[in-house]
Amino acid sequence: MTLWKAELIHLFRSWRGWILIGVYVVASLLASIVGYFIERSAGSFTHTEAIDIYITASWVGFLIFLGIVVSSLAFDSNKDASIFLRTRFSMKQVLFAKILVYFPFASILFFLGFFLTLIIGVLLFDSSDPLNWNWFMWGFLLELVAGIFYVPLMLFTSSVFRGSVASVLLTLAVMIGIPAIGGTLVTVELLMRGLIETPLVEWETVSYVAQVLIWWPASLSDTQAFLTVTESEITEGMINFFGQTFELDAHFRWKSLVTTVIFGPILTLLAWHRYSRREI
Repeated sequence: MTLWKAELIHLFRSWRGWILIGVYVVASLLASIVGYFIERSAGSFTHTEAIDIYITASWVGFLIFLGIVVSSLAFDSNKDASIFLRTRFSMKQVLFAKILVYFPFASILFFLGFFLTLIIGVLLFDSSDPLNWNWFMWGFLLELVAGIFYVPLMLFTSSVFRGSVASVLLTLAVMIGIPAIGGTLVTVELLMRGLIETPLVEWETVSYVAQVLIWWPASLSDTQAFLTVTESEITEGMINFFGQTFELDAHFRWKSLVTTVIFGPILTLLAWHRYSRREI
């Protein structure tokens, strides 16, 4: 049996694979249930709004996914597993097999939940304004490109510590801590400059801190908004994503796209350097 097949079997023989599936299914059902109650109270709700809720809720699944993958990559924390893998396979084979299993698995789960929400949304809610599939494909491509940062990040954080818990905490600190600290600094800056009443959508243009944060590679995930672009939004040239209105621009978040392409290979090289120095 090949290593990647063994990893896939191990994933579904444990709680990890089923938890991930469950989280994305729950996110899809949650979006539909919330949409149902909003429609009853407000009188209108669209299928794309349901998808927006799903995309937001699915971030819980993504954070769980990060923890599971980093824990798996930090296999040296388990002495028996480490010796078994190191004496039979090269480090390159082990890491590649794990990435080959987990990265496609995450994308498949996300988009399965996406289409489940879309189908339920079309059946239950207003679908008179359909999705534009050209913009969906652009958003889909950028979603895959975002993996150029996330996969190397997980490789690097799992290489910093031998313990899986410390590696997971470091990954979550990077993914949650940097946006949280950045958001706080933006708010403080606008308060000090007397610009706190500026509409949220304009913060990136008036805040110096926000203009720096746009370069953060994880900001590329904001292009998930392209997945729900409708025909009417193309006509108007504006897109509404979770209550915020933005100009519909294919080059949205190009700065984070640049840093993603740059930092992905750098983190990969740093991770490989650290892994290659380890001994059994």
